This record gives sequence, C-alpha cells and structure tokens, in this order.
Amino acid sequence: MRSLSRLLDACVGLCAGLSAAILAAIALGISVNVVLRSVSDTALYGLLDLVEYGLLTATFLGAPWVLARNAHVSVDLVTASLPRHVARPLARLTAALGLMVSAVFLFYAIEAAMISAGRGSMIRQAFVLPEWWTLAAAPVGFALICAVFIRQLFAPPEGNRDSAGL
Repeated sequence: MRSLSRLLDACVGLCAGLSAAILAAIALGISVNVVLRSVSDTALYGLLDLVEYGLLTATFLGAPWVLARNAHVSVDLVTASLPRHVARPLARLTAALGLMVSAVFLFYAIEAAMISAGRGSMIRQAFVLPEWWTLAAAPVGFALICAVFIRQLFAPPEGNRDSAGL
C-alpha cells in the first residue's frame, strides 16, 4: 500500500512540475511578447494559442497536487470545530462524493478525447494540431484526482484547526 501511495505521489509531483514549467513558460512568453511589441512592433506568432492550451494543460496537471496537499480553497468554519470522531467520517464522505464526481468527469474526458481522436478532428488556428492533444490532460488529471480521493477515503487529511474559521 505504501509503494502505491509513493507511486501516486511521484505521478502527482511529476504533473505538478510539468504544470509549474508550463506556467513559467507562459509568464516568460508573455513578458518577451510585451518587450517585443514595445521595442520592435512585432509579436511571437501563435503565443495566444499556446497560452490557451498551456493554461488548460497546467490546470488539469496541477489540480491533483493541490488536492493531495489539501491546498485548495475550503470553507472549514464548521468542520474544523467538529470533534475528531465526527470530522473523520465527514471527511471520508466528502472524499467519496469527490471521487464519484471526478469519476464521472474522468469518463466524459476519456470519451471526448477518444471521439476526437477517432474522428481525426484538427484544430486549425496559428498551429494545426490534433484536437485530442488539447484534451489529453483532462483524463490524466481526473484519473490522478480519483486516485487521491481514493487515498483520502482510507486516510482522510488532517485539517489545520489553528488556521480554520474566522
């Protein structure tokens, strides 16, 4: 079980690293573009398209890391004040609901990517590329989110009661 958890952490960490690299590249690209427009009245061809695809990909690849670290926005005013014997089953219920919703999204993300690949759909903007390439990060992200929720079913994250509430 620990080796699976370490493997999950490694996959989540790898995706988070890719997400961070994509966001850094976007920041660098936009900065270079601003300088180029100011200095020479030119721009990086296709940057807007790359930024759009990069944001989509970075979001899906980074989401499992945020969930695994319990770093997402949460309203814990009530749950942080609950006794531990009530809070832990509630955290398991929340993980089960999150797993179910994420599994539905995973199903449809896989279906959308497979339909797109089967049809050979192409995106024709600044670059011509298969549509499923832009859809591929969603199934990866949702699969990892499902795995993190499964782990949280067995070992709910401990909330930080000191920083909770008002």
